Amino acid sequence: MLKVEKAQREKLKLPILLQGVSGSGKTLSALLLAYGIVEAMFPGASQEELWMKVGVIDTEHRRASLYVNSEKAGQFIGEFQVVNLPEPFSVDRYEEGFYLLVNAGCEVVIMDSVSHNWEGEGGILDEHSRLGGQFNNWKDVKPIEKRFRRLAMHDQVHVISTARVKQDYIVEPNEKGKMAPRKIGLKMIQKDNLEYEFAVSFRIEQGAVAYPMKDNSGIFEAPRQLTAEDGRKLYEWSEIGIDVAKIERERREKEERERMAMVAWITGQNEPRVQMIVNQAQAMMRLPIDQFDYVSTLNLYKEIKGVYNT
Repeated sequence: MLKVEKAQREKLKLPILLQGVSGSGKTLSALLLAYGIVEAMFPGASQEELWMKVGVIDTEHRRASLYVNSEKAGQFIGEFQVVNLPEPFSVDRYEEGFYLLVNAGCEVVIMDSVSHNWEGEGGILDEHSRLGGQFNNWKDVKPIEKRFRRLAMHDQVHVISTARVKQDYIVEPNEKGKMAPRKIGLKMIQKDNLEYEFAVSFRIEQGAVAYPMKDNSGIFEAPRQLTAEDGRKLYEWSEIGIDVAKIERERREKEERERMAMVAWITGQNEPRVQMIVNQAQAMMRLPIDQFDYVSTLNLYKEIKGVYNT
C-alpha cells in the first residue's frame, strides 16, 4: 500500500564499481579501498585482523594474491581471505563464494571480476545461448541477472565489483554510404544497465588513475589514484543517517519473540475446539505450528482467542 512519509537519510552498505582494461590497477585499487573501509569500521583492530575482514572472489587466475605481503601506494597489503573461482562462472558459484566469505567474517567483499559472470564459460551469455539464444529467451535469464545484481548491491556487507572494458562500436553508413562499424569508446563487459546501480563508480586508467564516473558521495573530483584514505571517507559517508538494517533486524527479533510466545500459549490450550482449529491450520499450511511465520501465527492466535470470547 502506498503512503506518504518523511524522507530520511539512511545508512547504506557501499556498492562500488571499478572498471578498466586488463592491467590498469582495478584489483589494487579495490584492495586499498577495502582496507580503508574496514579500518574505519574497526579502529582498534590490528592490521592483520583488518585484512582478514577483506574477502576477494578471484576469477583472474589467482592474481589478487600476488599483492599479499607487499607495499603499494604507501599501504602494506596483508593476508586477506580469498575464494579462487575458476570456470564455470555461474551465478550459483559466485553466490557460493560470496557467502563463504561473508560467513568467514568478511565485511568487504571484492568481486574481481564481474565480467566473467557475463561472458565467461557458464556465465549469463552462456546461459542465454543454452536456453535458445533468441530475444525472447532473455526473459528466462532475467531472474539470474537479478540474483547477481543482489550480490553487487548487498545490504549486509560492502561490495566492490571490478569489471573489464572493451572497445564499443556502432554500425552506421560511412562516407560511401555503406554500413560500417565506428568506434564510440569503451564499454563495460557486463549487463549494460548494471553500472547505473552503483553508488560510486570509477574508470581506472593505466597507472591505477581513477576517473570518477558516478559519485553520490561528492568526495571525488579530479582523476587520481585511489587510497585507503578514500575507503575511510566513503565509509564515513555511508554511515550518515538512520540504520535501516538495524531497525529491520530489531523488528524481526521482536516478531520472533512474539511468535514464540503465541506458539507456547496455543500449544498449552487443551480445549477440544482449539485443538480442532490448530489441526486444521497445520493441515492447510502443511507445517507444524512451530514453523508458522509471524503473520500466520498471529492470525491463528486471534482465531483461538475468539473461541474463548464467544
